[in-house]
Amino acid sequence: MKENMPVRLYSGIDYLKKPPTAPVFGPPLTFQRNDSIGRRPLNLKMETIAHKTGIIVPNLNTPCALNVLSWCSASEQNYFTTNRFWLLIAKDIGDLDSLEARDIFLPPDSEVKVLLQNEDRTYSLIDVYKIAEQKELKAREIIGNFTEIKDMIKSLQKYRSPISYRENLEGITFKTGLVIAFPDMFTNINDLSLRHIDTISKVNNRLTLELANKLNMKFNTHQMDNYGWHQPNGSFDGFMGRLQRYELDFGQMAIFMRLDRIALCDFVAETFRIRAGVMFRQPPLSAVANIFAMPFESDVWISILILIFFTIFVFTLELWFSPHDHDMDFWDGVVFVWGAMCQQGFYFSFANRSGRIIIFTTFVATLFLFTSFSANIVALLQSPSEAIHNLKDLSQSPLEIGVQDTVYNKIYFNESTDPVTNLLYHKKIAPKGDSIYMRPMIGMEKMRTGLFAYQVELQAGYQIISDTFSEPEKCGLKELEPFQLPMIAVPTRKNFPYKELFRRQLRWQREVGLMNREELKWFPQKPKCEGGVGGFVSIGLTECRYALAMFGYGVLLAVIVFCFEIIIKIIHRLGRRMNTYYNGNRFPVVLEEELI
Repeated sequence: MKENMPVRLYSGIDYLKKPPTAPVFGPPLTFQRNDSIGRRPLNLKMETIAHKTGIIVPNLNTPCALNVLSWCSASEQNYFTTNRFWLLIAKDIGDLDSLEARDIFLPPDSEVKVLLQNEDRTYSLIDVYKIAEQKELKAREIIGNFTEIKDMIKSLQKYRSPISYRENLEGITFKTGLVIAFPDMFTNINDLSLRHIDTISKVNNRLTLELANKLNMKFNTHQMDNYGWHQPNGSFDGFMGRLQRYELDFGQMAIFMRLDRIALCDFVAETFRIRAGVMFRQPPLSAVANIFAMPFESDVWISILILIFFTIFVFTLELWFSPHDHDMDFWDGVVFVWGAMCQQGFYFSFANRSGRIIIFTTFVATLFLFTSFSANIVALLQSPSEAIHNLKDLSQSPLEIGVQDTVYNKIYFNESTDPVTNLLYHKKIAPKGDSIYMRPMIGMEKMRTGLFAYQVELQAGYQIISDTFSEPEKCGLKELEPFQLPMIAVPTRKNFPYKELFRRQLRWQREVGLMNREELKWFPQKPKCEGGVGGFVSIGLTECRYALAMFGYGVLLAVIVFCFEIIIKIIHRLGRRMNTYYNGNRFPVVLEEELI
């Protein structure tokens, strides 16, 4: 108060007139009212603030002070945290015995100091805490027999954080939860051969086991198959529901840090980044483009057309001015040039040498064109395209899509506000219903064998690719993230009294490289393309569709021309009959065809 610091006084008489009632889906009330010893619920609220708060209890061994300590140590309150410095003033060493009460729990995360006034008018500062409610009080002297404030401050600075002295939890047991989302495929928590199954639980379980070894504690593990999501009635199911009801202390794995979960649990420390993306192989070039038009540049195609017209022109001149007799006309020259382009023979034999030179040079020139064209077609048939660069391209591509059968995929697709992701969801995912959700092995196999994209946890996808894909099949793989998943972190129930102790140990694991080691051990890396794109490639109807289309158009054109020919012939025959009829009334006309 002398230094103009904010000070808040609590009179100690502000009791609740009505006992608090437990919320429907919240934690149970652990504070038990006992009027015989002065335990009564208080209207005491300590808001969470960023800076550290000091709390002074001037007379420790009084019913009012013990009632405050009991109320603040209840699980639904837990006001003994690292950002609150409690100073309990006692006049006798025997006053510490009052802290042995079962309902006064000073957890390892607390900063509770007892300022003891000695008989010789000196003071001692003692650090006190309990490992668990049922454990005895532990006291450690920070400084004894001092009279100056500066001596106490200097000792506190040297003592630093008391948590570093509380890393032995003496084998106490915590109730923990472990989610196995695929119990039918689960074998062992340490099975590296199936590390793509429940990877999140397996890799984070290793961190909590190291935490248990470091702090000397044990787990009573409860296995379940659902991480827990918000329900319409306000509760959570699965693992989160059990944390909400204080049935578990913390998770033996990590979960996504979501706003709806932060309201009912605390996150100790983030561990790993989980990425979920749409994996696909770029469709072959023949599936998205006309490969028959791609071997040559536009100027080459123009040159080929000029060559065709020029050759037809020269061939026509040869026919007109040839000194030899032959039964060829202009259309025979057109058929010859087109057949030469397609490396077909010619059904006429020229008697003059100039005509043979034209045929020879035309076949040689088109041989080089045909060879270049065919070689380029072979290369294009084996080449992947670069047609899909983003989610919008994917939504407009011929690829079908599948989604990994996990609850968060359904939730995050529905919650996404990105217009491109919404377009992909409503165009390719939502219309197919639940049939689009499938296991990773099925989805990755479809992606390997056809035009298929699969939304999957990338680490799981990498493992299946390494196990089942051939080297050429690893080339051309692409991945797009429709939404970015939040970090995963180890959760605890609200007001967990060991939260800061766990957080320090998990941070330590990150700093010394234990998390990095487990990440490299459990998360497969993206496979590299080392085999190129060579190898046998089957040719299907997709690759031949333009050739078949040309054949179909040719047949259709032939049918149309044939019909026109029949119509013309019928009209010509009718004209001859009409002409014969009218000419027969005057004088007989003998047609040349009839004489023949």
